[in-house]
Amino acid sequence: MNPIKFVAFLTFFLSILQMQIVFAQNTCATATNSIYSDTVDVLHYGIHLTGINVTTKTIQGYTEVQLVPKLSGLSEIKLDLAELIVDQVTGIDLIGFNQQGQKLKIAFAHPLTVNDTITIEVQYHGTTFVDPSGWGGFHFSGDYAFNLGVGFDAIPHNLGKAWFPCVDDFRDRALYDVYITVPNNRKASSGGLLNEVTDNGDGTSTWHWKTTYSLPTYLISASTGVYLLVSDTYNGISGPVPITFYCKPADTVRVAGTFIHLKDILRIYEDHFGPYPFERVGYTATAEGAMEHAANISYKYSGWDGGTANEWWYAHELSHMWFGDMVTCASAEDMWLNEGWAVWCESLFMEFLYDKPLAQEYLRGKLRDVIQQTHLKDGGYFAVYGVPQSITYGNTVYEKGAQVTHSLRGYLGDSLFFNGMKAYLQQFAYKPASTCDLRDFLSSWTGVDMNDFFDAWVFSPGFLNYSIGYMQSVQASQGFDVTVYISQKLKESTVYANSNHLEVTFMGRDWQLFTDTIVFSGKQGHKTFHVPFEPVEAMADFNEKLSDAAISYAASIKQTGEMDFQGTYSRVVTTQVIDSSYVRITHNWAGPDSLNGSAPALRISNNHFWRVEGIFSNGFKAKGKFFFSKSSLDNALMTGPNDSLTILYRPDSRSDWQSVSFNRLGPGNTGFLVVDSLARGEYALAAWDKTFSIAEPEKFKNNQLKIYPNPAHGHCTIEIDTPWSSVLSIYDSMGNKLDEYPFRAGKHEMNWCTRDTTAGIYYFRLHSRSGREITSKKMIFN
Repeated sequence: MNPIKFVAFLTFFLSILQMQIVFAQNTCATATNSIYSDTVDVLHYGIHLTGINVTTKTIQGYTEVQLVPKLSGLSEIKLDLAELIVDQVTGIDLIGFNQQGQKLKIAFAHPLTVNDTITIEVQYHGTTFVDPSGWGGFHFSGDYAFNLGVGFDAIPHNLGKAWFPCVDDFRDRALYDVYITVPNNRKASSGGLLNEVTDNGDGTSTWHWKTTYSLPTYLISASTGVYLLVSDTYNGISGPVPITFYCKPADTVRVAGTFIHLKDILRIYEDHFGPYPFERVGYTATAEGAMEHAANISYKYSGWDGGTANEWWYAHELSHMWFGDMVTCASAEDMWLNEGWAVWCESLFMEFLYDKPLAQEYLRGKLRDVIQQTHLKDGGYFAVYGVPQSITYGNTVYEKGAQVTHSLRGYLGDSLFFNGMKAYLQQFAYKPASTCDLRDFLSSWTGVDMNDFFDAWVFSPGFLNYSIGYMQSVQASQGFDVTVYISQKLKESTVYANSNHLEVTFMGRDWQLFTDTIVFSGKQGHKTFHVPFEPVEAMADFNEKLSDAAISYAASIKQTGEMDFQGTYSRVVTTQVIDSSYVRITHNWAGPDSLNGSAPALRISNNHFWRVEGIFSNGFKAKGKFFFSKSSLDNALMTGPNDSLTILYRPDSRSDWQSVSFNRLGPGNTGFLVVDSLARGEYALAAWDKTFSIAEPEKFKNNQLKIYPNPAHGHCTIEIDTPWSSVLSIYDSMGNKLDEYPFRAGKHEMNWCTRDTTAGIYYFRLHSRSGREITSKKMIFN
């Protein structure tokens, strides 16, 4: 091929490929299954369940479907209906029907136009459909019958078709009149408000429920059984809202205790998302559940326990009235907009009903499980948008979706986030919305371009990780100018995020705090902050506003003893404490920086590392216990019998890793590496390949450079033991060289005095005469 033509072709090909990548990242598809709502719009369903036989587990009835064509020229309309047998279809200008599997095709004598309003009545009977998972569909349990509107295994998932003919997808919404005939000793509940109960004079009654707000088919409900009704009223933002509890007779005494905080949770959701969006708040007891049927939540018998242990459960379903019912995900691929937000709402009510630390602990525990378990349960690392329909209701959508929602809140800040979501819910009220609808609306409403956030957090698999490399302080007018260097790492993701919003919190010697935000793109970033005091520590995401691949735990240590730093796979054993010390340990679920030098026999972990931060008071002495496990955390590191596990340390990203003294506790495959003297900085596990080298490389021997005490006051003792001629250089925290001492090979001991040097952090670098670093230490002088 002509070189010029080849270059032109290559340029064109790459441009097309780039367009495809951008399109894939930024375009939200509709439902992957063929949806009938593309051709017709159902306006109203009149569902009549005239017979529900709990003995034979069958139903019979008829449904009136009123619809309008979206396209002219249709000669056939398709409805969904599963398992049930169609007896008759009637309507004007019909010429027949054909039932094949779960499809009901109805033919017309003449083509329809978009100006037509069609009413069709379908009569049917038979055994109802139940999802292969055993969850969704129309169920019978003793004297009770009820539906659950989605199936976990059914594809498509919508199961309105389990009990009436319908256009069964997430997009089509209609109004409903539901008529359910039951024996007089039973009750029937559905969505909307109870319009009337008619005594039929034959030992049965017909319950008529009517909705005033449109719903997709999976959110309308029918439950029948020997219920007792407990009623209440909630005084909402827009006025009184009826509350109904249809429960088993024995559970009436448990209603008050079970739902003691229902009105408080309603108020919290209204304050943050706007007025309650339906006719009533309803819970109906069912043998399976829970399911967010609009205004009539199906709530499993075990949830009616008389206590608050399960209030997260009914709060989750209640939040769906806004996220899922009022605004419905446009497709199964958008399900995180329903379920991820509902899981996150569990933490929201905890934050405002109880306190923020409880909500943070709740989310932190879920984040740990997401990082460790979700890829195992779902069979891989997936983005929250566009998961395969086999895991629409998996952990990625629910649990990781909640973490993405939490991060969206942290990214925008509370004011923009909550006000923006109120506006979004009103904009798409009683409509479907896609992930891109949310992204584009928030971009427009907040003035913040949300493309980078959604590309990184919503459309990409895996996780981001943020950590502080180091900081440099310069005294300035009324404080200090502090430059902080940030690193972004990836876990099971391939693209670094842009437009990152990360809070950095500075802590002073007296534990005073100052927080500001850095915005950066790519793998690394830095910013100079003006801090009103001299910082000792800079901490990333101190307030846990982003759910990156990191779990932090902080504690004020006032006494000796062992403390578990929950979720971080580490413990602190304090052996001496004079005054309180503040310790924060972050377990980073991403590979640490690699070794600077050559150490072919040494492999550093590619899975996780720890960062220790805080204010260590004078006299504070502690050991650090760092957990290892060949079967889980470190299976990729500890690969064979010739691997010797060790632990490395560095004070910050400017220094190379060095080995530290430790003891090993526990059996061969699981236990703790115990560091004798815990220091601020980073720790990572590594493995020596004993077949490569019998001894550790000289660079990583523990006895080459010892400096004590640490922290020191005024002076310290330095011990050097190397097989080479070496030079010891001493630097302050700004990188200024203070002293330099040459040594011959062998053992040496000296005393170094700080003289007029101010208190702070100092670095001791032992290197060869050619400049190759042997090892380094960080010291604190006060």
